[in-house]
Amino acid sequence: MYPTRIALACLSRTCCINAGTTARGMQQVGLLFVLSPALCWLYPEGEARARAFARYGGHSNTHPFMIPLFVGILLSLEEEIAKGALPEFAVSSVRETLATTLSALGDSFFSGTLLPLWALLSVSLLLSGHTALTCMAAAAFFLILLLFRAGSFFSGLRHGMPVLVRLKRLNLINWVDRLKMVNAVLVAQVIWHLPLSRIKPFPWDVYILGALAVLMASWMVARLRLPRLLLWAMTLGALILMDVDLIGM
Repeated sequence: MYPTRIALACLSRTCCINAGTTARGMQQVGLLFVLSPALCWLYPEGEARARAFARYGGHSNTHPFMIPLFVGILLSLEEEIAKGALPEFAVSSVRETLATTLSALGDSFFSGTLLPLWALLSVSLLLSGHTALTCMAAAAFFLILLLFRAGSFFSGLRHGMPVLVRLKRLNLINWVDRLKMVNAVLVAQVIWHLPLSRIKPFPWDVYILGALAVLMASWMVARLRLPRLLLWAMTLGALILMDVDLIGM
């Protein structure tokens, strides 16, 4: 097992991985920077160390929030390789597939769902005048993210590839569909706080139809897998036609 200082050094470096991103290798340089404390500890001999670093000389890219889990699994595999329990090519055969899988999950759950949820919640709270509550929500989201990063890193480090089975049990993909419906409700809440709510008399028909349209669009994206870009283009086109009086309410 890695010494605590080595594990913490690798974990802390995961926060800086995108500082070494290049157009050709993506996170290649950053990943080597993250893994270097562990690889130097595992392989004190120059030739073995050179081969270990060479295993990560290719293209590498995954979602930033999934980097700690990715690194933890890689370090677990490297430990098995150093013990002779796995061949050296074991890492190369799973690294790219693992990175792609975690990237897809991170893009869907974090970038596509959780971050918009935090943004919409913050906008809604700010428009309601709850500045302190907005700051508390931001701090809570940040703390949860840090706990997830640390927990996923040490889970990957301790259990290796089997941790993916546990990750599958969390069923994050289905949570994506549910949270997107929450995001649709928050969009309607944000619209409520816009200057439209101060119009007298209030156009309830326009507001209700707009809120239902947002909810329907969210359902179509989540259930029917309709491209969001297509919905956006249709909405923008309708607004342009309304602006030039080609169509009206």
